[in-house]
Parts: sequence; C-alpha cells; structure tokens
Amino acid sequence: MNKNKQRQHIRLALPALCDLTLDTPLAFALLGRDGRVLRAGELPLRELAPSLGNWPVQVALQAGDAVVASVAVPPVPARRLSEVVFSVIEPMVLSNLSQLLLAHGPRRADGSVVVAWGDRTRLAQAWALLQEVGLQPVSLVPQALALPADDPQPAQSLVLPVGPRWLGDWPAWSLADGLTDNRNGLARWHRPLVWSGLAVAIWVLGLNLYAGQQQGRLDDLNQAMRQTVEQAFPQISVVIDPLRQAQQQRDALRLSGGDVTETDFLPLAMAAADVLGFAQGQVRAVQYQDGVLSLDLVSGYQPPASLAALQQAAAARHILVEHDEAQPQRWQVREGNAEGAKK
Repeated sequence: MNKNKQRQHIRLALPALCDLTLDTPLAFALLGRDGRVLRAGELPLRELAPSLGNWPVQVALQAGDAVVASVAVPPVPARRLSEVVFSVIEPMVLSNLSQLLLAHGPRRADGSVVVAWGDRTRLAQAWALLQEVGLQPVSLVPQALALPADDPQPAQSLVLPVGPRWLGDWPAWSLADGLTDNRNGLARWHRPLVWSGLAVAIWVLGLNLYAGQQQGRLDDLNQAMRQTVEQAFPQISVVIDPLRQAQQQRDALRLSGGDVTETDFLPLAMAAADVLGFAQGQVRAVQYQDGVLSLDLVSGYQPPASLAALQQAAAARHILVEHDEAQPQRWQVREGNAEGAKK
C-alpha cells in the first residue's frame, strides 16, 4: 500500500496557476486511511479548510504548469544524484535553472530517473496561497504523476465525479520538496547567523572597552599637560588647550625679549615624548625646573628593554635621559648632545 494512504488526506485538482485565486472553485476528494473516498465535491479555495478540516493536502497540477520527463542517469552516489540529474536536464529546458522548481525520483533499475519541473515563482505563489487559507499542502505533483499508470486519457484533467483516476499511487517525492528545502535551508542558517551576531556584539563591546581605556589614557595625558603648563606659565588662569596656549606664551616671551629659547620646556617635552615611548600612558606627574624635565611614572610600569638603546635614541634628539636610582619611578630629561649622551 502506498504510504500516502496510511492516513486520511485531501486530494486537490488545481486549475491553471494563472487562474488560481481565493474564489476559484476547486474539485477535491477526501480519502480515508484505507484509500476510500469519504467525501468529494467542489468548493472555492477560501472555503476548503473550514469545510474539510485540518488534513494533509496532495495537490495535482494542470499539465500546462509542469513538465514530466524521464532521463537516463549513470550510476552515482545518492548524494550526487540531484547534481547529475540537473546537469542532464539543463539542455532540455528553455529557462535558467534558477527560475525553475525541479524535483526527481530515485534512479530505477534501468538507469532512468523521472524528473518534473515548473516555474518556481508561480508554484511558490500557489503553495503560499494554499497555506494562506489554512490548508496543509504536503505534495505538489504534475497531473501525469497523479494518475494511475494505466489511465486511458492522461491528457484529460482531473474532474468530478471522483473515480479511479483520483485514486492512483502518488510518488513519495514532489515539487514541494524544493519549497520545503528552501525553508529548511533558512533554518539551517539560523544558528550560524545567531552566533555570528553574538560574535559581532562581543567584538563591538570589546572595541568600546578598548576605546574607553584609550580615552582614559588620553585624559590622563591631557591632565598632565595642563598641570605642566600651569607650572611653567602660572599667569595662565584657565588651561583649555595646553599645547596651543603654551606655544602662545612661548611666542609672547620671545617677542618681549625674554629668555625662553628653543631649548626650553616644549622642545624638550616633545623630544622626550619621541624617545620615552615606554612611558606612554604611565605618567603620574610631570615637573619642569631649571631646564630639567622630571617624569614620575606609575608603579609597575614596564621599563625599556635596553637602556643603551634608549640613550642612543635620546642622543639623536640632542637630549640626555637619566634614570633616578634613588627613585626608580622617576626619569629625568635635559638638553644634551651626542657626546654628552655617550658620557
């Protein structure tokens, strides 16, 4: 007994898909578990579900809405059968395969495979319309596959009254396989998409935390610069832009004939910033007095790997860098030259 007869179900004969609407009258047959006809008739599509109940629905397509063919296929593993079948079918169709909904049965003993195809968009729209009215379509086959094998008039549509032509053994596969596979494909992507979204969220959170840390270091540096400028130029009442205000004060002193020269604080501080890369973000306090720039670093800072390399880099900038042995966290920078640095 065909597995389609193992439970009560509805068989439905569709008109041409271009004519299918919610008000289209459709011929139907309600079949029992033993294959007997329990009820038959014709109802508008919108009234089928309320009248017939919530049973699986097998749908037969008009001959003009789907094509059935038999093709010869060489022995291949089951997982590659669809790929080979579609490659054989491609020269036979007039449309791009992506525009078609294709399905096929198993490879038979003689090497043949039955294949069916139709317009993907129209078939999907019809499937959606059946679901919209509350039906549960489970199979979608061309009429040629719905009729008994010995049907005397295979070109004639399924019509009422219901007779032997309605009671053929339908194939276990159908064009509906392509529609349900699309939905399952989306379901298979659901978990990877969720994990990808979670990964992106974690990455954004980490990026925000890193940006917050960098902003904190920038704030500390700006605060240290403000304090240094306030100490060097006590006449500035409010420090808003430390570097620009210090430059303005330096230029004013130069114009007034003061003693400030290029060897004073700002050039020394900029040279020190280039050389003391390890102190970036680690400065706790800055002091400038008598031509000496003193930097107090935070506890636990990472000292330079090579003091000799540091002094060589300082000499290239014409400054001297000294580490206060009595106060390990203090570094001092003063004007110097290459010869002084070597000493």
